[in-house]
Parts: sequence; C-alpha cells; structure tokens
Amino acid sequence: MEQAYDGGRRAEAPFDPFAGRTEPEHGRVVETARVPLWCHDDGGDGEPLVLLGGFTAGHFGFDFVRPLLRGRRLITWEPRGLGRSAHPDPVATPYSVPVWADDLAALLDALGLERVQLWAMGFGSYIAHRFASVHRERVAALVTYTDVWAGDPLKAYPQIWEVYGAIARNFGTTGFGARVLANVFDVSDVPWFGAWEARNIEQVLHPETVAATVGHCLLRADVRDDLAGIVAPTLVVQGGRTWDGRDVDPAADPSLALMRERIPQLELASIPDAHPAYVFVQEPVHVAAAATAFLDAHAQPLGLRRRVASEELATEGKPAGRGPPRARSSRQEGAR
Repeated sequence: MEQAYDGGRRAEAPFDPFAGRTEPEHGRVVETARVPLWCHDDGGDGEPLVLLGGFTAGHFGFDFVRPLLRGRRLITWEPRGLGRSAHPDPVATPYSVPVWADDLAALLDALGLERVQLWAMGFGSYIAHRFASVHRERVAALVTYTDVWAGDPLKAYPQIWEVYGAIARNFGTTGFGARVLANVFDVSDVPWFGAWEARNIEQVLHPETVAATVGHCLLRADVRDDLAGIVAPTLVVQGGRTWDGRDVDPAADPSLALMRERIPQLELASIPDAHPAYVFVQEPVHVAAAATAFLDAHAQPLGLRRRVASEELATEGKPAGRGPPRARSSRQEGAR
C-alpha cells in the first residue's frame, strides 16, 4: 500500500522537508509580453494544472502535494516582485492583483496554454479569483483559498502586517530576519516548519518589494467585485482553524460567505485541526485527495487542453520550462 508524507505531525521517522524541493534552478525565466517571469513546468502529458503559491512560501508551498498529483502537467510560477521573476522598483511600477493576473495570462500565452485548471494557495488566491473572473474562458476548474479582501475582520491582516512589515524593515528577509518572519504564522506543531519557511522566505522575498507584494495583500488587495464573474467550478480548500488557532465556523467566515453568495458553483473542503492556509504543510495527503477528486470531476476535453509551442519543441526537443531530471526524494520514496 502506498504511503505519502503526512505533514510531519504523526511521522514515525525523521522527515527532510528539503528533499525533492523544487529549487529555482529547476525552472527558468520566461520572457513574456509583459515582464520576465520564473516558472517551473514538469512537462507532463496530462491536463495542465497551474499552481499559484502564496507570497511567503511561494511555489515551495506545493512541494508536499506535488508527488500526489500524478497524471497532470504541473506548472508553478512566482509573480512579479517575488523569487527570480522580475521585481521592478515599486515606486516606478505599480503592483496590484490586476497586474499579477494579467502577468499570469501573459505567462500562459508564452507557454502556449489556452485553457487550464488553477490551484491557488494563500495570497495566490487573490490572483486566481481575478484571473478566473476576467479570463474566464481560460479556466476549466479552480481550487482556491478564501483570500478575498485584506479587510476581512476574521483574518486580521492589517495587524499581521504591523508585525511582518516591522520585521522585514528592521531585519530584512534573509538570515535572522527570515527566521523571525517564518514564525509569524505559528505552525508550531510541525517541528521543521521554521527552518523550511525561513529558506522559502530567503528565496522568495526581496526587501525592496515586500511592501508592494506581501504588504499589498495584507492591506489593500480586494477582489470582492471579481467574484461574481467566476463561472468555473470552484473548490475552497482550507484548514479548520483561524490564524490564531480558534476553530473556524464556516457560517461566520465573512470571505467564505461572500464567495458562496457570488460564485455559483462553489464547494468547500475544510480539513479539521489545521492552519487555514498552511494546511498544505500539515495535511498534504488530505488536501491533495480533496483537490484531485474535484479536478478529476471537472477534467476538460483533450482538445481544449493545450496549444503546443511547436517552434520551441523543435529547437529544444522538450516541453517548455522543463527542468533537469531529479533523483527521487525521500518524500517520494515514502509514497511508493
């Protein structure tokens, strides 16, 4: 019987969270019609699934569910301002959810992808909601989180930014600063979380764009008006606790209530006793099971899946953005 990594809370043997990590060098920077954007494309032959990570863990947040998403073409990215994607000066270049959503469209164009399934975690869900609303013909199904507007009183994002922003300004986003930022989110029941998240922060955040990326999502991001434009079947996946550890009552969740009111095909998968956003780390098996069942139920016909970039295939002899082969990780071995 196959056994996959369970998030480390009940693991019987030590787990290395960095084994099998999707490092930046495994992907490439794509010259889009807007800005250069980093992405990783595993070149799979299945239905394309675009994974939109959060703004602290970045694309690394999906590393624990990737081994459970077999039979799909997996594409991850980093939005402008993060990782190896372009990070222009925020004073001269605006950063916003509409900008990131249009960047995503440009990346899909560059990769020759007409229509995809989307899976967003954390602040990536702001982008996913906007993209699914204004580029609705390009989204076959959407798995997302409840980031709808920064002012949601249940999330208390402005208060989080007071702490997060002060740490970034005073200590930066590497070394000590990264280690302190990593523990803002209180995922203390996973013993290696702090070290893992600190490395994510060092590879994802730039001090000069933290306020324009993380700060924007915690203070100003608002996609409430986009929700009614989402026509794709939509699944919300979240942990059953609030950011401060209290149990979430779905009936008293303002953002979820808005999504239920405005998105016609909305389903909810709530994972008990888990962080609302970092449930991917704590319960990857349960998260992947819920998401894959939903995505399989809304698989799109093969003819709509992909427009192949024939010139690039002819010159490179491989799918665009595919990284070098990697040795099987300890996590993957455990899943066999």
